[in-house]
Amino acid sequence: MNAPGHGSPVTRVVVVGGGYVGLDACRALRRGARRQLAQGEVQVTVVNPTPYHTFHGFTGEALGGQLALTRTLTPLKPLLPGAVVVQGTVTRVDLTMQRVQVRVPGADATWLPFDHLILGMGSADPFGRVPGLREHGWTLKRPQDMQAFRAQVGARFAARTPTTINVIGGGYAGVEMAAALRERQRREGLPGDVHLISAGGVLDTLPPELAGLRAHARASLEALGVQLHEHTRVQAVEPLGARLEGGTLRRADLTLLAAGIAHTTLPGTEELPRDERGRLLTDEFLRVTGCHNVWAGGDAACVRQPLGESPANALYAMKHGLCIGRNVARSVRRLPLRPFRYGGLGQSASLGHWNAITELRGVTFTGPVAWLMRLLFFTWFMPSRAQGARVLLDLLRPPTPVHVPRSATEALSATD
Repeated sequence: MNAPGHGSPVTRVVVVGGGYVGLDACRALRRGARRQLAQGEVQVTVVNPTPYHTFHGFTGEALGGQLALTRTLTPLKPLLPGAVVVQGTVTRVDLTMQRVQVRVPGADATWLPFDHLILGMGSADPFGRVPGLREHGWTLKRPQDMQAFRAQVGARFAARTPTTINVIGGGYAGVEMAAALRERQRREGLPGDVHLISAGGVLDTLPPELAGLRAHARASLEALGVQLHEHTRVQAVEPLGARLEGGTLRRADLTLLAAGIAHTTLPGTEELPRDERGRLLTDEFLRVTGCHNVWAGGDAACVRQPLGESPANALYAMKHGLCIGRNVARSVRRLPLRPFRYGGLGQSASLGHWNAITELRGVTFTGPVAWLMRLLFFTWFMPSRAQGARVLLDLLRPPTPVHVPRSATEALSATD
């Protein structure tokens, strides 16, 4: 803390990243230390490369042309009253001096002091693990990359250029992107194909008790005309497509990676404890292990609790942020910290307009009911209620006339 010439000392909180962790940490901190913030005893600064929060839950709908890209972007400043929002990048952390170096476009680097540092910078695309991806492929993690891919797809579709797309990844992201892109091709009568290439089976990380969801997803993709290449590894991305294990070239005009993440180390934090994947280790309060004032959550952190390790998804990142914000507020007020505890709600994936799979606390749903549940769930957790309402209005339209399996039973029989 620093003490001005008069009045109470000021606690300075610096948040790295305006994503799910950073946003919810700031909201919880504001609720937990409202008086201290109002009196200027706590100052919060959020550093983010862009001036908006990106909601990734509707990326498929944006790529599929059903949702304007602006619906997934919400300006940060209105979401963070009382906080200073800096559009820039944290390039170095000085843990000894308790300060971070920030680079703002068009200006020299500056140092911001902190008493509490919240690391919510997320993860990066695994360029190092997929040769040629950076030069010849497309990714979605960074907002600007997602926008560039969407613009490329839109330009080709508008020109009615025959387009074959490779989507790499058989998890939720890959399945959603493949379904959305193929459905758009069919809806607009555009020539081309979509190939889903997966190192394992489609959604093979689902447990055996959710086999019906996996079967429904496979049958739905096949009904849309997505060509599945399961148990097939991609060795490299080349100008003409994806080079598969064994040497075969899966030709495509566009190759999109929708699987895997990488963890980068912020300069100055090299000595902080990490797991084998490069994620920061945290204690039960979400402080970085061994640190009293450095906090981490989301993709950047390995969060272990009695209920199991937190998966890498948006809802858990939000809950991490809430826990961190509450505990920073409690630290300011000199109250005991509270451990992170969260067991999750479920999982869901869109398979095109009015078709999805959803699991909610062990109960499974498929088809239109699952799609509607997913829509309501995701819009509820959007950072802005107004933006969520706009998304609802945009997506609650008559379904595209594409056949989907009527039930998990039909889906299972379709794959026999």
